[in-house]
Amino acid sequence: MNMVTKSGSNQLHGQAGFYYLTAGLQAGVKFPVYNGKPVTSGSPFDMTRDATASLGGPLIKDRWWLFGSYRSYDLRQQILSITNQAGTPVKDVNHQTNTDLRSDFQVNSKNKFSFIWLYNEQNRFFRRDTSYAFVSEEASWKQIEPAYILQGLWTSQITNNFLLDSRVGWNKIVFPLSYQSGVTANDVNVTNVGTGTETGAAPYAFANPAWVLKYSVSGSWYKGNLRGTHNLKFGFESGKAYNSYIYQVHQGINIFFNGLDSNSLPIPYQVAAFDTPATQKNYFRDTGAYFQDTWTIARRLTLDLGLRYDHFNTYYPQQTTDPAVTFPQLFPQTTYPASGNLVNWNTISPRLGLAFDLTGKGEAVVRFSYGRYYKMQGTGLAETSNPVGFAGQYYSWIDGNGDRIPQQSEWLVPSQLVFAFGGSSTHINKNMCRPYSEQISAGYEKQLWGDLRAGVTYYYRTKKSMIGLENTAVQTSDYAPVTTIAGQPIINGVTGKPLTLFSFQPSDPTKYGQFNFVVTNIPKLDDNAYHGLEFTAVKRLSRKWQLLTGFTIQRQKGIFGRGSSDDALSDNFTDPNNDINRANNYLNYDATFVFKLDSSYEFPWKIGTSVNFQHYTGFPIQTTQTFGVPNGQGVSVGETVILQPAGVLRLPSVNMLNLRISRDFVLNDRWRLIPNADFFNVANAQTVIGQVGTFGSSYLFPYSTINPFVTRFGLRFTF
Repeated sequence: MNMVTKSGSNQLHGQAGFYYLTAGLQAGVKFPVYNGKPVTSGSPFDMTRDATASLGGPLIKDRWWLFGSYRSYDLRQQILSITNQAGTPVKDVNHQTNTDLRSDFQVNSKNKFSFIWLYNEQNRFFRRDTSYAFVSEEASWKQIEPAYILQGLWTSQITNNFLLDSRVGWNKIVFPLSYQSGVTANDVNVTNVGTGTETGAAPYAFANPAWVLKYSVSGSWYKGNLRGTHNLKFGFESGKAYNSYIYQVHQGINIFFNGLDSNSLPIPYQVAAFDTPATQKNYFRDTGAYFQDTWTIARRLTLDLGLRYDHFNTYYPQQTTDPAVTFPQLFPQTTYPASGNLVNWNTISPRLGLAFDLTGKGEAVVRFSYGRYYKMQGTGLAETSNPVGFAGQYYSWIDGNGDRIPQQSEWLVPSQLVFAFGGSSTHINKNMCRPYSEQISAGYEKQLWGDLRAGVTYYYRTKKSMIGLENTAVQTSDYAPVTTIAGQPIINGVTGKPLTLFSFQPSDPTKYGQFNFVVTNIPKLDDNAYHGLEFTAVKRLSRKWQLLTGFTIQRQKGIFGRGSSDDALSDNFTDPNNDINRANNYLNYDATFVFKLDSSYEFPWKIGTSVNFQHYTGFPIQTTQTFGVPNGQGVSVGETVILQPAGVLRLPSVNMLNLRISRDFVLNDRWRLIPNADFFNVANAQTVIGQVGTFGSSYLFPYSTINPFVTRFGLRFTF
């Protein structure tokens, strides 16, 4: 709703650009070393092609303006670690187009109407499941994704110091993940969690048709001579969104192995059965209002005072499961009533800012800010608890005949159920609180001389009321500590020390195979904190030179939760195995040191140069291992345990230097031609940026590296 797009003007203007690189402009790949031998890794470019054009101008001068733009972007890379049946690396092919049309109509000197239409199509032909390092071509997805946005807005100058902005927007998207063309209905997904490989077919086929309708009204009002000056901003917004998920799984199952035996054959582990075909529908509504006053009390003191109110609710309608599911004995056809509001949150978040000019000349400023920010929500909570949709049951697989092909008699046994998700096994605690973060910052900025200023700022942030899953059908006390499996001591392979796991051994035998997951606030997840100290220096453009640089020392550490977007919805906080080494993890791709520099300089003859350099500490690696822990009935239950908190081991630090050289040719007063050359990764630092964190035969195997040095040429024409 708040996007800013280019618009037409009284003078016809436009531009066209084309950028291209090919493998012939790229340095050779340097393979990383693993166990003393080079390993095939990396995703070098085959080709990128980027073409763009735009045109804007008046339809009626001083009254009606039009603007349009178009971009076509193609990217093709080789995934060297994965080969097709012919033994050649698979290619990751991507194609994207963007179209933007805008009309602005000036009704009178104080009122203007605008209409914007944006269309985007993103096609990816080798999209992989990121849970595993090595995904074969047939196990990847195709993504042919159209999306568009329509927006109308009205801006009005009510008085000389009061501006009003009203807008309404509509977003429609279909996000699909399809099976590859050569995959048949008899091909199923085969995953080896021990080696991090995925073959056979994608885990599922998926489509996500969705829309959002939203409107907003905002205003700004300036008032002087009221115990200082006030710049008031206020607004209201409201919207409704729909998300549908359509799933299909070949044969209704995924097959899981766990590592290789002494003969290098995969070890049977689990079979997952799913309730497909399945179609799920979810909605949410959100409403917000805000007020902010930038109050300059005196020449040297300015306060920013703000308050925001938000209302959010989410729900699903009445739905009936598909009668054609593969396993009707597990997922019988059922009609479920509408949920009502699963959560109905009303929140108020304060914002406070202060700026004090130490000298009264604008040369040295102290700043302080505090803010509470509630987590943006979509239909995720409704999706998690919706009884119709993607649901699954995981069973231990006892391969009695040793053929490594799962017959139903080998796994579809109630006592071998080890995990379930989705469907009626997951519910929402309607009384839980909305997750939020609180941030405090304090900084000092000083102008060192005319064109250069420097500053230092400290940041503190913590997240509260975080949510996760608990299995309320059982208790933590139903698990018993064990130090051996099959008579062999359990050893932490990383530390070499004995490891205590927990076996599900309830005194009540009816608890076996029982799951009642509840999404709720998990107090232990509130143990987290981010501390950051940032140093910055900015030199404004003068004497043909400008500079922007920053150095940050930071740490984000706390309790780890399995999931995404800070929601631990892939976890089970009732299972004590998941608590092993959960504390003291570095969170969210923590990088201890980050340094960035951007600078540009114009040499004689209008030759422009720009340099970008960045350094960051390697991201933390969290080491895990999956153990088959027998429960009280002797059934092996897979438990993925953290052997070492994230951050004890890290990926190598990254240094990246990029350079652009361009020449501005002025053809006449309006026409300009600008050829340029971009040099990416000038130092050819092909650093490892991905290693297998699962302990086993592939532990710390390097599966991803930075692409080699490459040159891209471009040409841009403007008028």
